[in-house]
Amino acid sequence: MNAGRKPEIVCIGAQKAGTSWLHVTLSARSDIWVPPFKELHFFDHKFVQECRRWTPWHVKKGLKEARARHLAKTVPPNEDYLNYLSRLEERPILNGTWYKFVFSRAAPDQMCLDVTPEYSCIPDAGVDFFKRFLPEAKLIYIIRNPLDRLTSQLRMAAQRKKVPPTSQTDWNELLEMSALKTRGDYKANVTRWDARFAPDQLLYLPFGRIRKDPLGVLRQIESHCGLPSQDYKTAHQQVHQTAPLIIPDFVIEQLQNATAEQDQFLQDRFGAEFFEASS
Repeated sequence: MNAGRKPEIVCIGAQKAGTSWLHVTLSARSDIWVPPFKELHFFDHKFVQECRRWTPWHVKKGLKEARARHLAKTVPPNEDYLNYLSRLEERPILNGTWYKFVFSRAAPDQMCLDVTPEYSCIPDAGVDFFKRFLPEAKLIYIIRNPLDRLTSQLRMAAQRKKVPPTSQTDWNELLEMSALKTRGDYKANVTRWDARFAPDQLLYLPFGRIRKDPLGVLRQIESHCGLPSQDYKTAHQQVHQTAPLIIPDFVIEQLQNATAEQDQFLQDRFGAEFFEASS
């Protein structure tokens, strides 16, 4: 194993914008290596205080699920792989040594992929560090229509509550979540990444094209990352659709008000055609 590997491809966002589809679809390639669980959170753990409260739990949960999948499918189990998972649980975790060890099982002829949507929200100092740490990485940022993305995120947040929101107070409490403001703040996030990465390194994709032309999106990713063209049997399959939940009209109105500035920014930055394709 090479303990010093780093990812050559990183999908930095956005949350609720098809990143799970990207992870599942690209992981089917033999020349792509993905970690044992999606979303490593290395950069946001380092630079976003709010994330540090739950990122260790996320790592532990991801490793537990990876171990369970392996034991269910592999007989006899691969002890080297199980030892690798155990090593990833040993403290300290989520530092640079840990992050590089995550990719240590990749073959020399494979490109490593990290898909962590929260990376798009790290502050200026975090993006500066990212550029120093991964100066040659190819980046992918999927842009989803701000209202659609925020509505999906709100549904997910509501469904994670032990008691679903029923009153106006419940909904207002959800609307105050800081993650609702940061993860879809394209005006701040895109501007921050634009300032440090040129188009030959950072690829923006409109979310709606995944549904309408998934193979076209994958060909664009292949070209951007220097990957040979391949067939993708699962390209048209939807991954991790948020369960339906009725959102009150007063909440929808607040979401519309909250995303109006983001709509305008995306149209100014990418053009009307890209913005339309983001839905």
